[in-house]
Amino acid sequence: MTVVVPNFHGKQALDAWLVGHDAGLLLQSPDPDSPHPLMNGVVVAQRPAAGTRVGRWDVVTVWVEGGGDGSGVREPRRPLPQRREAFKYLDECG
Repeated sequence: MTVVVPNFHGKQALDAWLVGHDAGLLLQSPDPDSPHPLMNGVVVAQRPAAGTRVGRWDVVTVWVEGGGDGSGVREPRRPLPQRREAFKYLDECG
C-alpha cells in the first residue's frame, strides 16, 4: 500500500508528526540518534518531497529550526528557598 507524502513545510514539528502518523508515515530528524525528540520548532525542509508516493510507514526526514525560546525548567533554584517560612505558617495555623 502506498501513501502520498503531505507538505510538512511550515508546520510545528509536533503537528507535522501527528499529520504524518495519521497519513501512515514516520517522521524523523536527519540524526535519528539525536537525544532531542522531534517535538519543538518549525519544519523547514523535508525528504521525500510533498506529493511523492511512498510505502505505508516509510520514513520521512524533516529538518526543524527554532527548537525553543530558551525558557523552560530552571530548577534547582539557587539559593534554595528557606523552608522555615512554610513551617512558620503551619505553626501559626495549628
